[in-house]
Parts: sequence; C-alpha cells; structure tokens
Amino acid sequence: MTIKYDKETDAIYMVLSEDKVVESEETSKDVIVDYNENEEVVAIEILNVKNNNHRIDLPLVLKSA
Repeated sequence: MTIKYDKETDAIYMVLSEDKVVESEETSKDVIVDYNENEEVVAIEILNVKNNNHRIDLPLVLKSA
C-alpha cells in the first residue's frame, strides 16, 4: 500500500493495488474509490482533506467492491 498527500490539491491518494483502474465512483462527498476490471478496490482518493472532517468506513468501502 502506498499513501501520498498532494499539498497543491489537498488530497490523499491511497493505492492498494497496482492493478489498472477501469472505473471510479464517488462513494461519499470528496471520497473517490477506484476499481479494477474485477470490481475490486485498487485505490481511494480523499479530496479537501484540511477543509473537511471525513469519516470513512474503510471495511464497508472494501466490502462493497
């Protein structure tokens, strides 16, 4: 797993797999989940990190894939 923070865009990007992203879905405000061809979660992006209080149910996000 890789976690990166981009100061310019105020976003965190968590890469869970090196699989190719074929679909993305905004699962809640400012939270985008990327999926591979098997509908498995490969990455999660959180936008506006400093300006919002994000609550993410990670097990639920991973289970929903």
